[in-house]
Amino acid sequence: MAGYCFFEPNANELLDRAGLTDDIKAYSEHVKKQTYVLSKPLTLEDATYEYDNAVVVFVSGMKPFFLNLGDEASTESFKIYAEEFIDDISHLSEKFKYREKIGRKRNWEEHFLEFNKDNIDFSRLPLERAADIRTIDLIISLVVGSINDAKKINLETVDSLDAIKSKIILFDTDQTTFVFKPTPSKKLVIQGLAGSGKTELLLHKLKEIYSKDTDAKIAFTCFNKILASTMRGRIPDFFDFMRVERQIDWDNKLFCFHSWGSGRDPNSGMYRHICHSLGIPFRTFMTGLNGSFDAVCKLAVEEVKAIPQESRRVFDYVFIDESQDFSPSFIELCELVTLKKLFVAGDVFQNIFRTIDDNVNKADLVLKKCYRTDPKNLMFSHALGMGLYEMPVLRWLKKNEWDACGYNFTNTGHGRAILSREPLRRFDEIPVDTPSTFIHQVDNASIADTILAIVTNLRARFQSIQPGDIAVIYLDKAGYVYDSISELERKINNAFNWDVNVSYETKSRSPEKFFISNINNAKGLEFPFVICYTNDLNRNPSFRNGLYTMMARSFLESHLVLSKHANAAILQKVTAGLHYLTRNNAIDVRIPSAEEIKNQQDYIVLEEQFSVEDLVREFCAGKSPPATPRLIAKLINRMNIILNDASDLDDDLVKGYLELEYERHKTL
Repeated sequence: MAGYCFFEPNANELLDRAGLTDDIKAYSEHVKKQTYVLSKPLTLEDATYEYDNAVVVFVSGMKPFFLNLGDEASTESFKIYAEEFIDDISHLSEKFKYREKIGRKRNWEEHFLEFNKDNIDFSRLPLERAADIRTIDLIISLVVGSINDAKKINLETVDSLDAIKSKIILFDTDQTTFVFKPTPSKKLVIQGLAGSGKTELLLHKLKEIYSKDTDAKIAFTCFNKILASTMRGRIPDFFDFMRVERQIDWDNKLFCFHSWGSGRDPNSGMYRHICHSLGIPFRTFMTGLNGSFDAVCKLAVEEVKAIPQESRRVFDYVFIDESQDFSPSFIELCELVTLKKLFVAGDVFQNIFRTIDDNVNKADLVLKKCYRTDPKNLMFSHALGMGLYEMPVLRWLKKNEWDACGYNFTNTGHGRAILSREPLRRFDEIPVDTPSTFIHQVDNASIADTILAIVTNLRARFQSIQPGDIAVIYLDKAGYVYDSISELERKINNAFNWDVNVSYETKSRSPEKFFISNINNAKGLEFPFVICYTNDLNRNPSFRNGLYTMMARSFLESHLVLSKHANAAILQKVTAGLHYLTRNNAIDVRIPSAEEIKNQQDYIVLEEQFSVEDLVREFCAGKSPPATPRLIAKLINRMNIILNDASDLDDDLVKGYLELEYERHKTL
């Protein structure tokens, strides 16, 4: 990671010449605040100033300052530079509709200081009022291109929930570098944790290129149809929000599709479009080497290589999101047909029981911060999922792998280690020892009553809470889940008069409704508060990965609810670990033996094996009356036929087919 300081190239040269670069870096490291040193706003590439010997230093949440690097004779020119820079900020404020929030420049220009190179006084930078801090961060977001929706920002907040919702998102050093600094290599690879902002960065880079290179042919691709469809809707919304003036020329200059495609439509998939454009054979799922997309892409790679290099160009720029879902052959195919630049973004640790991708060591940019989740909650979620408080551990990383996942690893001796993460701006208004994770155990009350009590407590503690701020996620897959969800839905409605969204029924997110879900329908969502229920902390890797994923869906508090029959020994160790983490903002864990680390390979999987039989039996287990052996056998046969004839099916669609087949044959 590149530290807290971003230097715009011209500003960097000026500071180096003045010998002040190290001073600015040292201050940013001391206060641990994101810092930007600019000679002009990054969002105004064509901005010019007559005076070229000055920079502006922006430190998150502090007074910005203009820094004159010239001599005394330049004072008047320096003053004009500062005035013109302020005018450009005012223009950006109007363009991105910030003015209604921060007001005209007379309301905020007094916060800007002016220093000469010999009299920088860092002690004058701190701001006291939260409203002033948010105003300055909004201004910083304007000049670095990290545009926020100002309507959602409250300068004055009523509680920590409102404060976090009103936190201004700013690019960190690595993110700003990716968006605004050119790189020489043709392929640029980003690796990062889920929630580290990879997709958002791709969108910003896409916007920059589409706005400037009007002749370019650009493609954005991801693995499945659902993600591609989501992105095709998200791109125009993002362009509108970023005030992109150029209209989107779909399927001519800009393409957004999933990986494979169908024979009927040349624009139905990335691979299909490449085949159509270069005249190479297109292989469908059924004809494509037993449905292996990897094998199909390997053949296509060889066929493209046989074409003269000057005739291979299909796209000028290609963006690949969720690259961990692809084999190297697909990425190689995309690179072969891309003329100028290929951007590849993937998760380094999407499944904690997969091996860390070797490509993380080859990445051009590794994003180690998860901006969605409080670091304490993320650490505890990882510890739960990986069994770090248990013996034997379920998962242990090498030191370089801990680093790739954003951890500071310290071997304290005597077989123990301390794991910690850097703080995040999003949570800097919350005292460091404030709990972000809670463990509850059902006593004599029902599951629904226990969860209701947690919600009642949240309502009492957070004045600004809304129904859609809370998600309840059942982690188990047993039949009791659906009875408990029905009971909870009824009790939430009766107690608070809140509308409830049961997501496996609606298949959607309603931001104004209380959210209840099973584990299959909460992926990709985030909430201020997440309540997870499971009967016990079993050691199945798939369960533990789901537990980690769902607990990390909150950005303020996660609550883990267990039955009264949960394993007492594990619960005691986990609770003790949580108490230490809350007090010390770090995990204190036992370093496993070499034998334990060797044996953990039994848990590491590259892909979970899909079993139609398990799927059908799990589905039937929740039915009443119980499904007969004859019905189960019939459903297994029917689902094998259906899945063999189709490709790119997500979990919900598969379960939909299963429900239809069940209704058709349930009399057996």
